[in-house]
Amino acid sequence: MYPIDDLDQPGYFTLQDKDRFHCILHGGEVALPDKTTMILVVFVIRRSESHCFDLFIINKFFRPDGTTNKTMMSKKNIATADIEATITSTSTTFALGLKLKGGIDITWDELDLRQVTTKDEQIERIKQWGKLTNVKVRKQP
Repeated sequence: MYPIDDLDQPGYFTLQDKDRFHCILHGGEVALPDKTTMILVVFVIRRSESHCFDLFIINKFFRPDGTTNKTMMSKKNIATADIEATITSTSTTFALGLKLKGGIDITWDELDLRQVTTKDEQIERIKQWGKLTNVKVRKQP
């Protein structure tokens, strides 16, 4: 297993040894009208045992008073035939919601890991990408 942990708030999701990331979408730093900064990240994981996908949406909010909080939503057991449409509809829905609610444009930066088959190479690509600076990947024996 290799857990994906936030250094401040561990334990959002765990990948089993043969699970792999399909892709990661990062919304950048989004300035909200109340001067809060939001970071929105979508993790898509190929599950080796079920041959399905799990999608995790994590929002982290940095408030002007120095406090932070995080929310997570997930959709699990997504069929292979449905995963690309689910990724597209999820990213479009969040972008549209921010646009309608506050006139905020979001541009997704996608790390495509669909063809990367080893976990070590995936971890290296995530580090090179540099978007997940407060995330720690730990391998467990």
